[in-house]
Amino acid sequence: MHHYTLCDLYLRLSLDRDGKTAIERQEADCRAWAERNGLTVRKVHIDRGRSGYKTVERKGFDAALAAVTAGVVGTLMVWKLDRLSRKGIGQVGKVLDDIEKAGGRLVSVLDGLDTSNGSARMVVAMLAELARSESRNLGTRVGHAKRYLRSTGQWIGGQPPYGLLIDPKSKKLIHDPVHAVYARLIADEALAGTSLVKIARLLNEYEILSPRGGQWNAASIMQLLRSPALAGLMPETETVETDDGERKYTGRVFPYRDPDTLDTVEIGEGIITVGEREQIIRTLESRTFVHAGKQRPKPGGTALLTGLVYCAVPDCGRRMHRVGGSYQCMARRAGNQCLGASALAEAVDNYVTEQFLTKLPSLEPDDPLLVAIADRWAHRIDPETFAKRDALKAEIQDEEVRLADLEDARYVRGEFKGPRAVERYNRLTERLSMRIDGLRRALHKLPVPPVDVSAMLDGLTLREAWTEATNEDRRDRLSLAIDRVEVTKGVRGQRIIPEQRVQIQWAKLAAADTAG
Repeated sequence: MHHYTLCDLYLRLSLDRDGKTAIERQEADCRAWAERNGLTVRKVHIDRGRSGYKTVERKGFDAALAAVTAGVVGTLMVWKLDRLSRKGIGQVGKVLDDIEKAGGRLVSVLDGLDTSNGSARMVVAMLAELARSESRNLGTRVGHAKRYLRSTGQWIGGQPPYGLLIDPKSKKLIHDPVHAVYARLIADEALAGTSLVKIARLLNEYEILSPRGGQWNAASIMQLLRSPALAGLMPETETVETDDGERKYTGRVFPYRDPDTLDTVEIGEGIITVGEREQIIRTLESRTFVHAGKQRPKPGGTALLTGLVYCAVPDCGRRMHRVGGSYQCMARRAGNQCLGASALAEAVDNYVTEQFLTKLPSLEPDDPLLVAIADRWAHRIDPETFAKRDALKAEIQDEEVRLADLEDARYVRGEFKGPRAVERYNRLTERLSMRIDGLRRALHKLPVPPVDVSAMLDGLTLREAWTEATNEDRRDRLSLAIDRVEVTKGVRGQRIIPEQRVQIQWAKLAAADTAG
């Protein structure tokens, strides 16, 4: 099937209000338009709960754009232009340029826009700026509405703290008859000076589920205890202004104060009193490191294997972090039920480093590990090109599966019988074969950034570069060759033998990278 008869849908939803712009409606309207205009929907890309105005990751958007700019499909369809973006012509203009360069088009169903029409671009620019302006105005209106609700002591939205519910009539907090007793238990333990990790272990031991249905950890206990709503006070999340003028939440929550009276505002029943909350906050702050009157900034990932080392205890698999001189399982430290692997960091670092420095020079130029390293390196150099290549490879694989299934249908399952059926089979296989050939040609035309890995094959050069590199550079190089380093639990008092307790999972090409 020629790619100009194929289209991908991009659907986005920030909030679902009474189903007016629900994902299901967007998809139904787009599919109806595609059918009326002789297009076949190949794939639907969805971003739920993702803003088109704020700077957030949108995997659906990236995948949809990669498909049309790589030539996998000829049309990218959106329900309405503001579903694509609310960042104005700055982002939308670049999207249009990339799509037009690839010979594709953008269709907005409700706006009646099709960029294959030369006059549509001016309208798109106007609508893009209008959507951006609407987002700004919406933010202002929402801010005013929140201030009003806060002034009346009503809950303004979101999930209340564990142990509390929202009264549907008063919109104020009331006790959850099931979980309030456990929330009070957490508070009592904190008031008694019990560490957050021990509180989490206590809850997990008695199989008391966290608000999300899993195990408790120190972070979830901390978040609950710091919530002003636990003491019946209106919460407010701190925001800061970013370089591009947007407001960004910091994650720091504090009691809301009426701007006129500067008094805290009550929001209903609390699990603890205001005085108990102040005592708990003082206890928590006394356990943090403070320097020159300010909380010490969170250290960066200075350990060599940060992000690469994992606990190998069965049913755990969580990341390990360097604490003091050891790598320790974060699940154990957070209070989860794990035996908790721990190993001397220097011994693990030295072992992994030596394995890396000796293994690479021993590889042949066509070794799968070296191919995987080169591929990862190239992806980092030019991510946009590889997004297009990945989209093409995935589509080639899908079409090859369809072709194989079609052949099985005739020769194995015997579904094509008679002259007309065989003729139809031939048409279908020819169309799929042409489609696969076209995708392969498009893949072949995409440039691949040249990567020279010869320095990795020279042991002396590799070691010299390693010696001169910073820890961050070393970690980046390790991540090219290693997927993860797993550490099993040792025996207390016995010296670590890395060969017995450390397992390195070397890099492998992703399935899509082997296609084409």
